[in-house]
This record gives sequence, C-alpha cells and structure tokens, in this order.
Amino acid sequence: MQEPTPNTGLRYRSLFWPVILIGIGLVWLLVNLNIFTAANIAVLDRIWPIFLIIVGLDLLFGRQSSQLGALIGIGAVALIVVLMLVGPSLGLAPNVEIRSEHFEEALEDARSAHVTLNASVGSMTVATLEDSRNLIEADINYVGEITFDVSGEQEKTITLGQTGTVSFSQGPFSTLFGWMGATSALRWDIGLSPDVPLDLTVNGSVGDSQIDLQGLQLTSLVYRGGVGSVHLTLAATEASYNVEINGSVGEFTLVIPDNAAIAARIEGGVGGFIIDVPDNAAVRLSSSGGLGGIAVPASFTRISGGDDNTGTWETAAYSSAERRITIDYNGGVGGLTVR
Repeated sequence: MQEPTPNTGLRYRSLFWPVILIGIGLVWLLVNLNIFTAANIAVLDRIWPIFLIIVGLDLLFGRQSSQLGALIGIGAVALIVVLMLVGPSLGLAPNVEIRSEHFEEALEDARSAHVTLNASVGSMTVATLEDSRNLIEADINYVGEITFDVSGEQEKTITLGQTGTVSFSQGPFSTLFGWMGATSALRWDIGLSPDVPLDLTVNGSVGDSQIDLQGLQLTSLVYRGGVGSVHLTLAATEASYNVEINGSVGEFTLVIPDNAAIAARIEGGVGGFIIDVPDNAAVRLSSSGGLGGIAVPASFTRISGGDDNTGTWETAAYSSAERRITIDYNGGVGGLTVR
C-alpha cells in the first residue's frame, strides 16, 4: 500500500488583524492625547468604506503570506491616520458643532426643589452657588440638544439634560470614537442653591465628575454612574438623609464630611470604590458580594461575616450615637476601601 504523501505546503497566518488592532490603539492614544479632535474623528464617517476594501484585499492576498498581510495592515493604518489628519482641511469632516449655553432659574418663592441632572458626554462639576439668587445655574458645552424644564412655584421641579443620543455623525466608526474626541471640549458646570431643601438625582456622564455638595440642604441623593472617575462629596445637614449610589465604570471616591448623618445604599460598579469617613464618626458598614477585597480602618470591628467580601463592621458606640453613618454596600468589580 502506498503511504499517503504528507502535506508539506506552508499555511500562512495573516498578520493583518493584529496590525489593525495596533492601529485602533494608536488612534485611541492620539484621541486621549488631544492630537485628534472631534473633527478628525468625524472624518471616519466619510472614509469608512475604505476599511471594507482593505478587508477584501486581505482576504484575497493577505492569507498567502504573513508578510503580505502585515503590509496590507500597515498600509491601511497609515492611510487612515493620514486621512484623519488632513481630512478636516480637505473638507472631509461633517459639521460638528459644539455649542455653549447658559441656563438658570431664579429662586423667587421656592421653598423646596426636586432637581434631576441628566448629563451626557463631557466632564461634569456640581457645586454650591455663592451669593446668587438663582436656584440653579449651568454652563454647558454640548453637542445635540439640551432640555431645561422647570415647573412649580414654591415646590420646584427642575430637569436639565441631554435629549436623545449624542453622536457626531452616523457612520459606524464615528459612533465608536466620537465621544472620545469630544470629552475634552464638552463640559457640564452646574451650581445649586444652598437656600432651599433639595432632592437631587444625578445621572452620570461619559467623562470625569467632580461633585461637591457641601453647603446644600440635601434631603435625598440618587447618583447613577456613568463612565469615568467620580469624586463625590456629600453634605452635612441637620437631619439624616438617604443616599443611593449605582457605581460607575471607573474609580469612585465618596467623601462623607464631619457631622454628617446618612443612610447609604451603594451598588459597586467597575473599578475601585473608596469611602472617606470622618475621624471618630459612628459608622456601620455592611458588605456583600463583589470581586475584590475590603479594607477598613483599625477602629472598625467586625461583628458578623466570615470572608473577605461579606460581613458587617461597626465603630465604637455606634448603637448609642445620635448621628450615624450607615453604609450598605453591594460589591461590584473592584475592591472597597474605607479610610
């Protein structure tokens, strides 16, 4: 019997896709370094069919040798980066208009307010107004449309936020990269009055957030996370109030000031969660689930639970304290640090 002849032909694995992934990382880096702006990203809306042509070339020729696949990938990345760089000057970028607008509502006869902030793309700051007769002031750099709805006289209801979906264009690649090219230019700077009690709801943005609520008369707070790091400082009020936090994608730092009395329910997100509590405060922490360990100060005593991620800790004299901080934490992806 004749032995079968072994197949001695070489089969090449194309390097096209690894090079393309490197190219995507390069574009992402250029966006983060603010070398590519929203206009550069928007060029992709016009030139994205080139990518289909390049994939076809790889299917036809790139599988014949790894070197040829790599050359096709390198040429594709170089061509797209060059077109993104020169495209705005050649008129290839669709019109991307970043608008700036000021919003405000006078305090007038208001005795309380329900405020909802629906931030979208861009960094966000929230702070307490000083020497102002307005209930809310906001300066926003945005793309798309903003709604600012106000109702009521003595009990005000205010909603400020983005309408619809933010997009710089309709192309598939602009949808992927568009928000990255805009976050450096888009901002939400919001001030709130300390003169009336506030129920506050904040729906987080795509971008870093600095939220300092010290001085406000908070009666409740709901924060629903976005994408980016968050630094949230609560208010110390005469009465205890409830706080609800759904963690974001990114590191979250929660600062509880001196003399605060709160009951907080926290759903961990993706990233580390840090809680700063005042020295000598009466604190009770209950934690369950999550990926990542829990670190608490030496002044905390475990009163229940047997593993690293589940249990209850208390500080001395919590049960008899008049002003307490109660934290119910349901872990996410990342560790919890109390300090």
